[in-house]
Amino acid sequence: MPFDDIKEKLLTPPSIAETYDVAAKQDRVTYIGGVAICGHAVLAPMAGICDYYFRSIARRYGASAVYTEFVSSDGLVRAHDRTRRLLHFEDDQRPIGAQVFGSDPGVVADAAAIVEEQGFDIVDINFGCPVKKVTKRNAGSALLKNPKLLGQIVRAAADAVQEAPLTAKIRAGWNEINAVEIANICEDNGAAAVAVHGRTQKMGFSGDAMWDVIRDVKQAVGIPVIGNGDVFAPEDAFEMIEQTGCDIVMVGRAAQGNPWLFMNINRMAMGLPVYTPSPHERLAQGLAHQVELLKERGEQIGIREMRKHWSHYSKGLRGASLLRKEIFRLSTHEEVVEALVDWAKRSGTEITVSV
Repeated sequence: MPFDDIKEKLLTPPSIAETYDVAAKQDRVTYIGGVAICGHAVLAPMAGICDYYFRSIARRYGASAVYTEFVSSDGLVRAHDRTRRLLHFEDDQRPIGAQVFGSDPGVVADAAAIVEEQGFDIVDINFGCPVKKVTKRNAGSALLKNPKLLGQIVRAAADAVQEAPLTAKIRAGWNEINAVEIANICEDNGAAAVAVHGRTQKMGFSGDAMWDVIRDVKQAVGIPVIGNGDVFAPEDAFEMIEQTGCDIVMVGRAAQGNPWLFMNINRMAMGLPVYTPSPHERLAQGLAHQVELLKERGEQIGIREMRKHWSHYSKGLRGASLLRKEIFRLSTHEEVVEALVDWAKRSGTEITVSV
């Protein structure tokens, strides 16, 4: 294929045709408070990942709901510009939740009220982040060690919101498993749903997620339970639902560079075969993501921020390691385009998309 034709194909964002069947299956509806979540899988809140554009892509490919990356309650209350920027969204991302973290009940409550005022459908509190810079502030998963304070935070935030449901995201525990105790405390203090990551803080993101913990929580509470951990393929989503009884699954890392995962969960629910995107579709989606990111962040910052996304869009492609090394040293959009075109020529990749 001539050079110019390859470039044109790569610069054309993949269209989501009706035949992809990306719409979430409407006969499965979970109500979180008064918010209807239609389908099986939502996008997890991921720090540094779930920006405006990533959330839009996930919804476009069929995520039943999306969440912002978590924001500091202190930063939100103090009106830090960067914190407020993280909460920008449009109506086409609904239903959407904003996640906050903090350790002071009053401050978290004020942050929850701000989130609701900004129009979010769901207000979520992070009790699961295992990262030291968060836990050393007695926030995130550190609060799993202090159930009393955790309950006070949930109660204060639940009382602060008027209509938006207040939810919580927890882990199996800190070192010891206490997810059932924590989930009950969340429910007793006004939480409308709880998401459970089946790993302890000590495990971080290593080892296998303990789905039996999610099952135990589901059996112990009367509010919807969202299961999280080790959903890497469509089959995993339905296996988790079957094994745990959870109402919805939450997809995190596996969605990076692979928004088709949400589409395929929906397709599997409809009895349709899994769709495998072509290399062109993956790279064209990456470029479309980059174009939108650069509009807001500017070329210098945007190109750097896209590197983490290119690591995933290129995963598994022939010569992906060399391609990533090339992209990571570049500083302009046009240079990235040329690098992808060169890769396509070298690899003999078929660029034409057929659905």
